[in-house]
Amino acid sequence: MPEITLVRHGQAKQNATSEEDYDRLSELGQTQAGWVGEHFRNLQLSYDVIFTGTLTRQIDTQILMNVDTKTPVVRDERFNEIRLYDLADLIKRQFGIDFPDDELSFKKHLNLTFEKWENGEILDPPETFENYKSRVLEGLNEIKDLGEKILLVTSGGIIAMAIKHTLDLNTEALGNCLLSSYNTGITKLLHYDQSFIISQFNALPHLETPERWTKRTYT
Repeated sequence: MPEITLVRHGQAKQNATSEEDYDRLSELGQTQAGWVGEHFRNLQLSYDVIFTGTLTRQIDTQILMNVDTKTPVVRDERFNEIRLYDLADLIKRQFGIDFPDDELSFKKHLNLTFEKWENGEILDPPETFENYKSRVLEGLNEIKDLGEKILLVTSGGIIAMAIKHTLDLNTEALGNCLLSSYNTGITKLLHYDQSFIISQFNALPHLETPERWTKRTYT
C-alpha cells in the first residue's frame, strides 16, 4: 500500500514579521534538516518520488536532507504553507486584533483566524479556506499513485490539513495540530481501502538523544 512520509521544514528565521522574512531556515533549522536526513540514510530509505512545495524553507530542508530518490524532485505549490502572516495582517486591519506576543494568546489568535477564515469573514484573503482544504487533499490523492514510498517535505499547516482530512477533525482541532507540529517532525500516511490512515504523527527519532533534546522547536 502507498505510504506518504510528510516532513515539516526545519526551524525558520526567528522574530520574522512577514511571509518573506519567515521563508528562510535558521542555523538550527539547517542543522535539524541535516539530522533528519541522516536518520533516513541510516535506515537506508529511498523514495520513488520526493515532493516539496515551492517555498525556500521547504526546498532547502529537502536539499539538506540529502535523501535518495528514483526520480527528480518535484516542486508543487499545492504544498506551500498557508500565508498566516498575511491573514494576521488582515485580521488586524479588518477587526483591530493585534498579532499575539505570547504562546497562549497565539493559540487563541490562531483559532480565531481559522474560524473567521473558514466562515468567509476575512475580506480578500490570499486564498479561500475551501481552496486550502481542497488543494491539500487533491495533492495527496495525486501523489499517492506515484509509488509505494513517497516523501513530502512541506509545512505545518499542510500536515495539519492532511490530518484533518484523515480524521475528519473540526477546525479548532486543525489549529491544535498546527500548533503541535515540530520542525522536521515526521508524519506517515498509508493509503488503504480508498482512504488515508495515520501510521505515525509528528515523530522526532532524530532528536531523541540527550544532546539533541533541547533542539526541538515549533517555529
